Amino acid sequence: MRKMNGTVLVILLCALAGRASAASVTFGRWLVATSADGGDVYAATVNGRGEVFGEFCNYHSASCRWLLAVRTPCRFGDVYPILANSKSGANPIAIFCGGALGGRTFGMALMNQKKLEASIANSAQIGFAVPLANGGFTVAQFQLKGRVQATSFLQKSFFAEIARRRQARSAARSL
Repeated sequence: MRKMNGTVLVILLCALAGRASAASVTFGRWLVATSADGGDVYAATVNGRGEVFGEFCNYHSASCRWLLAVRTPCRFGDVYPILANSKSGANPIAIFCGGALGGRTFGMALMNQKKLEASIANSAQIGFAVPLANGGFTVAQFQLKGRVQATSFLQKSFFAEIARRRQARSAARSL
């Protein structure tokens, strides 16, 4: 597996390992919430195995990423190929391993955002096939009901807050 240089996904470990704040909104199978420390906001869903898939936005970096927290082991910093499959089609996607999140769960950042978004468009479910070292595969499936509303709400509120924070910093500098 090739290494990804430079990118450290602190957002991955903080958002997935942290707890949600009390303020949250549900859309179908998706939850929009803020991390307990207030540094991250996300729209995510949990499957029957307790695995997580969602879009996570970090206020410090002012950016969003699609992330997975699954039971498939990976080595921190490595990049792996996976296959995203849904009604909209199958797409190869690379993932960056953010390492163990505790227990048997590992955090992964999906690197090909456009391919992922093409896979989830107009689909009710998505599956991620992850190749294993022994030649087999493991699959993590997630329901997408409510995803469009949840991610739209997430992005609207996230970017409004980013604009508010920039405006506040600008006003403070002019004093």
